[in-house]
Amino acid sequence: MINVRQINTRYSHLCQLVSARKVKDALDVLRGLVGETGFSDFFIQQEHMEHTYEQMLNYMLEGVQDPERDRVYRKLLISILELADRVRDLLMEKHSGWHTYILKQEVDKKQELTGKSVIETMDDLSFKRELDELIDEEKKSPDASDAGRRNLSLEIFRHLWLSNRYNEAENSLTAAILSCSDFLWYEKALFISGILLSALRYWDEEKLQRLMDFAVEAEQEVSARAIVAVVILLYRYDDRIEFYPNILHRLKLLKDELKLEESIEKIALQMIRTRDTLEIGRKLQEDLMPEMAKIKPRLEDKLKMDDILEEQTGEGRNPDWESVFSESDDLYRKVEEFMKLQMEGADVYMTTFAHLKQFPFFRELTNWLVPFHQDNPELAEIYQASSDVFDPEIFVEGLKKTPFLCNSDKYSFIFNIRYLPDDQKKMLSSAFMMELEGMQEMIQDEKIMSGDFTRKTVFIQYIQDLYRFFKISPFKNEFEDVFSGKLNLYKSYFFREVVENDAITRNIAEYLFEKNHFEEALDIFDMLLEEHPADRELLEKAGYCYQKEGNYREAVRVYSRIGLSGEPSLWTLKNMGICYRKLNDYQQALEIYERASQVNPDDQTFESLIGYCHLKTGNYETALKHYFKIEYANPGNQHILRPIAWCYFALGELEKSDRYFRKVFALKPGHYDYINYGHVQWALGNKKEAIELYIKSLKEPQFEMGDYLKTMEEDRPLLIKNGINGKDIPLMLDYLHYRLRK
Repeated sequence: MINVRQINTRYSHLCQLVSARKVKDALDVLRGLVGETGFSDFFIQQEHMEHTYEQMLNYMLEGVQDPERDRVYRKLLISILELADRVRDLLMEKHSGWHTYILKQEVDKKQELTGKSVIETMDDLSFKRELDELIDEEKKSPDASDAGRRNLSLEIFRHLWLSNRYNEAENSLTAAILSCSDFLWYEKALFISGILLSALRYWDEEKLQRLMDFAVEAEQEVSARAIVAVVILLYRYDDRIEFYPNILHRLKLLKDELKLEESIEKIALQMIRTRDTLEIGRKLQEDLMPEMAKIKPRLEDKLKMDDILEEQTGEGRNPDWESVFSESDDLYRKVEEFMKLQMEGADVYMTTFAHLKQFPFFRELTNWLVPFHQDNPELAEIYQASSDVFDPEIFVEGLKKTPFLCNSDKYSFIFNIRYLPDDQKKMLSSAFMMELEGMQEMIQDEKIMSGDFTRKTVFIQYIQDLYRFFKISPFKNEFEDVFSGKLNLYKSYFFREVVENDAITRNIAEYLFEKNHFEEALDIFDMLLEEHPADRELLEKAGYCYQKEGNYREAVRVYSRIGLSGEPSLWTLKNMGICYRKLNDYQQALEIYERASQVNPDDQTFESLIGYCHLKTGNYETALKHYFKIEYANPGNQHILRPIAWCYFALGELEKSDRYFRKVFALKPGHYDYINYGHVQWALGNKKEAIELYIKSLKEPQFEMGDYLKTMEEDRPLLIKNGINGKDIPLMLDYLHYRLRK
């Protein structure tokens, strides 16, 4: 019997085949899926498609000119995909056992009780009477906390979510929701999520059209969510969008009204940020928190934490905080990095709040997606906890305003407060309100308290809500994770069609570059270089991306293009040199470093690198000349003493080599120093001293016998050149093995 994984794998493969225009293969996969259903109507449709395609191929081979061929071909591709959608849905209903399909059956049974199992118009809906009561202008609308209204909201959500295709009834329903002022913003926001989940489960062009209806709403909380949903669906169904030109046509008409290009940029960046969520959580738990724990006693002393429980000073932030952190520069840097990530929109609280999703509230699917608002009846118990030390209304209002927590985490936060003792509630409430004041000041200082700021905040919070839904909710396995993969929206068909401003595409590349996603950044830089082949910064960054990806030859090729439009910078020359060294092309690296030294003759780094290249090419005497220049300017520099000692060893000047290695050992020797000095002692005839040095190298942490053996093999020619019998080398290695076993 076919299972869920097999259904989804074969369905995805079919969609990919259609996208690649491999129609025969797609029809073969479709035939297999249809066979699993046993549904005769599907067989008939499948055979009709096969016949249509065979006729089309025959006409083509016979040279028949058919002006309708392109239209028929396009219609065939759409028909294959739409039949595959229906087949997959039926198979999932039969074999998945998912809550989604169980609930769908319950909704269908309830609809059947109305006597109108087939919904053609809005009048056929099972909840039509309750809907009429809400939008009846003659009657007073029920309060938001009214159980009947809440139940109606849930029924509308489920209908929008569980309907496969949107016809007249669904289109009329969404039109009524948008035209009726009695529907509150957070109800509309929830319905948007219902349409999004529905479209992710079962494609229908009308669902995207309805989301665009919501996108032009005046309320930012509604409009911004709808735009996010539209972008997610455009990305998810990117290979289908070309078959539905009305979608892109309408998007282009709404482009200016919705500030669509800027919105897509913000959403694309936020989607990319979700990729770093787990890493941010790890850094927070493993890096920042342990550092905070180290200075906890000092913080408690300086901040007089015990006194906070006794008396609220009301003096705001403690002025000693910075002085505490200044004694731990690394911690201060990490906290600043954390705050910068928070301001950017990074999901810094995912790990923290993931453990606070066990409340009964989160057992209802809609509660993962409902916006945080004061009228939610689920907060009734919080409001009842009012006391002299804790005002829940002020706290909830403050929580609603904060832009740095998503809605799901705000509910987690508020529910957790119920279980705290009064003194902790008092302390937390005071600290939170001070933090909120600080955030509001920061927002005002940045002059971002505008409509655009509200929209960006909704983008961030809604995407974070969705991220939690698809990653950690108990329903996650029933939905395709829209946050899997690289989330490279910039490569999508819809993105190319809608976003014409290169600056937006470049901003996305710059963000990827800054966050070390070099492969994806390179995709965009290469694309932009096709239009701007002489852009120096693009060439530098593209070259650096190749370099960080380990493609050093391609990096050099790109860096070299900079010289066609002007002299390469020192930075470029340095990185070209690095790439040539990685390619073991030390002669080319030498030429690059000599060019760089001419540009900046006082830079001793280039002097050292020139010496290193001469050393690697066997020009030890020339290498020494360069190293001596550096030693003269920096006597006692251990980094220079080592190569000087090694060059003397390579030249057979063992006494001089011994003298320089002694200077190295007067400082802080490493495992390679022990090996290299061991070579010198062995060549001088001091085998016992050599053995002890080799043993010390092998006792160094993170240096193993395999590393030692590789080094000995590389150094073998120089050992023999310095008078060591080649036959003695394996004997020395075996002796060391025996010594280490004792």
